Amino acid sequence: MPGPSNAADSGSSQTAAVEFRVIEGKAARNDTSRQVRPEDTFQDAVIAEKVLQTPYPMDVLATIREQSNILPQCIEAMVTNIAKYGFRIAPIAEGATIDSDEEELLKSFCASANTEESLSTVHSSTVDDYEHYGFGFYEVIRNQKGEVSLIKNLPSFNTRLTKKDETLVTVRKDVYRGGKRSTVIERRRFRKYVQVIGTTKVYFKEMGDPRDMDYRTGEYARQGRIAAKNRATEVMHRRQRSEDGYGVPRWIAQLPSIFGSREAEEVNLRYFEDNTVPPMMISVAGGRLTRESYEKLNKLLAAKGVGKDRQNQIILVEAIPESSGLEEKGSISLKVDKLTDARQSDGLFSDYDDANIAKIRSSFRLPPVAVGMSENTTFASAQVSAYISETQVYLPERMGHDEFLNKNLVNHPNGLNLKTCKLESKGPTVTNPDQIVRTLTAVNVMGGVTPRSSIDMVNETLQLSLPQYPEPNTEGWEEWMDMPMPLSQKVMGATQQTGEGDDPDMQGSKDTDIKDREKDGETGVGEEAVEHGKENG
Repeated sequence: MPGPSNAADSGSSQTAAVEFRVIEGKAARNDTSRQVRPEDTFQDAVIAEKVLQTPYPMDVLATIREQSNILPQCIEAMVTNIAKYGFRIAPIAEGATIDSDEEELLKSFCASANTEESLSTVHSSTVDDYEHYGFGFYEVIRNQKGEVSLIKNLPSFNTRLTKKDETLVTVRKDVYRGGKRSTVIERRRFRKYVQVIGTTKVYFKEMGDPRDMDYRTGEYARQGRIAAKNRATEVMHRRQRSEDGYGVPRWIAQLPSIFGSREAEEVNLRYFEDNTVPPMMISVAGGRLTRESYEKLNKLLAAKGVGKDRQNQIILVEAIPESSGLEEKGSISLKVDKLTDARQSDGLFSDYDDANIAKIRSSFRLPPVAVGMSENTTFASAQVSAYISETQVYLPERMGHDEFLNKNLVNHPNGLNLKTCKLESKGPTVTNPDQIVRTLTAVNVMGGVTPRSSIDMVNETLQLSLPQYPEPNTEGWEEWMDMPMPLSQKVMGATQQTGEGDDPDMQGSKDTDIKDREKDGETGVGEEAVEHGKENG
């Protein structure tokens, strides 16, 4: 850029000097998290080999979720479809009868797992940790009698595992063999769990460990040796498959894609903030800027505040011509060259970001519509996506979580020890009503639908609560309720025609009255008939 004019300059022609200046952006980024991340409070215990180190730093995993543009949606989709539809009570085995007292007990836990949350809410929090960190915990609290009374979520962020104890402990566990419940005795090694928040340290024992533990020190003792107020509560550890003791999240292989998308978005943000390519360039020919114009332009380029802060600022530039002699007036020209063609009209790396999002979704095996990306999605494609994700992703995951809860809590001898019922997660409806009607119609033609089974199917597929017919051989039950629909309709039709079920005396009086009317030629049709047009008087 030409420098300012100077009165001491000679009248001879001089070559204009060119100056380049680098404009630096603001040091403080406005997208930097202001949260204070706690240091790893387990570092000393890890060094002392008392606590197992997590496969990845927990604070890093927490930050990744905050900064990713697709990971939170994927985790929320998994939590919603796995845990937030609630539970139903199912028989322990097909055809088994549920004990009413056990059913009421399990229903009470579903409604109030603790004083503040339902079991569905506790389950949702644990599944969220499970999908985020790769593992989740349930805390099981007992009353004075040793019975399970409360269930809570234990946050994964500040909970760690210790090495398994060297002592083998004999435990009993019930399993089903040939439709019968059998007790299996095995010897197991248990581990402790520890939670540290600030200066507070609390120990937990593993679910199923029959020994008592002091929650303050983590020391074991025989049953009854530790006061009830000092006994440690129990932990159920649900983990994703991995080679370590904790569990690794399913999305961990996509870390480069997550970081790459973040960097691409920050590049685009800096483009708007720093205004990397100026909109125009001013060039001076045949002269040089006045000192005042040079100082104003230099101040504008060197001042703080770039990008959108100077988007519409205007500066007045003045220049004086240069001449080779006293008689020559000289000529000067100011030229403004637009640089809009060199500026990006849209964000950079959009294709790269789309590819990264697709790879991250693929680690969860989720379709685009499940995470709110519904562009170019039709009803038919959405239905297919919902069906595939339900059958290939959500349903198997729900079954895995149900099995974990039932084997370790609901049916476990040290848990609720229920012998006739279990938990079964509800799920979304992936079939539209038209398909249900067509299916029921086709099956009904083959005699495969009864009034009772049709109500069960509608309640299950449409998430309704239509009242069911009385059970067989109970008050109010009739045989047609469990017959195929064509037969039940014939039975009901025959009943209506013959008057079966009416009082015999009343039926006899009806038959006599009809015979008298036929004998006299009276039908009774016109006895109360009113002439048309005189209905009101």
